[in-house]
Amino acid sequence: MPSISQPSSSVRQAFGDTLLRLAKTNKNLCVVSADLKSSLCLTKFAAKYPKRFIECGVAESNAAAIAAGLAKTGRTVFLSSFACFSPAINWAVIKQSVCYNHANVKIVGSHAGLASGDLGATHQMLEDLALMRSLPNMQVFAPLDATETKKIVTVCANSPLPAYIRLVRPSSPQVFDPKFSFTIGKSAVLRSGKDITILGHGLPLANFFSSLRAQSRPQFSFEVINCSSIKPLDTDTIQKSIKKTGRVICLEDHQKNGGLGEAVSSFILSSAIPCRFLHLAVDNLFGQSAKDYLQLYDHYGLGWQSILHAAQRLML
Repeated sequence: MPSISQPSSSVRQAFGDTLLRLAKTNKNLCVVSADLKSSLCLTKFAAKYPKRFIECGVAESNAAAIAAGLAKTGRTVFLSSFACFSPAINWAVIKQSVCYNHANVKIVGSHAGLASGDLGATHQMLEDLALMRSLPNMQVFAPLDATETKKIVTVCANSPLPAYIRLVRPSSPQVFDPKFSFTIGKSAVLRSGKDITILGHGLPLANFFSSLRAQSRPQFSFEVINCSSIKPLDTDTIQKSIKKTGRVICLEDHQKNGGLGEAVSSFILSSAIPCRFLHLAVDNLFGQSAKDYLQLYDHYGLGWQSILHAAQRLML
């Protein structure tokens, strides 16, 4: 992959900083943690608002139940952990206590996808979007960069609906201007093009877009769309782009089953939109360790060269 342009910033730090800012004016905002306070950048929040920070330890199901209970008393609750623990371990409690009860809980799953790198397969959560998309009453978001993380967290904090916010471990290239406005159910067209529509979310899309901007003469005219609102999905923007290009690559650091690609392909089929479609994602495999997560992206077909090869196939 070509070198990813700087600057970059941490989506986890953006999450922690945003909650700290929101808590100043929202006295009902609280955090339930599953023993990963420092990894989610919540140390300052815990120190400043100790009565609004509940540490549950390594007890993810209990944490989800406590979060739901707090929400039913009128609190806005952010339940934070690694995605491989929450929603992976406590999904049944989230289903029954949060979703079924319309509880105002925001589940924040960090270190998602292959991007956790050297933590290996046990911590590389590749099924979280599938789990959360399947739940009634649950909204699902995957921020592209730190700026969008701040926007999504703020919007979710002001919404009474349950939500899942997917974060990654590494710093992400900055894509959005601070004046960018996020709206639930809307996608952002990052670049207009006429040959191929690139759909994605999170770090793989941020890396691709950053590398694409560095190209003086790109081989193809890509239309790049950030689908950070995975549920609800902005089908209008997607349909408009696909009808223009007739070719689609969906890029995501997730299993092919149950992710954005499955949602988009289902929409394409049900709407009878004529196009050529390729889904670049992890194909029914577990992750593995690597010193640099970009090595994993190359290995699993999410890197720059894999995207170019997919584009070449579509243009034949």
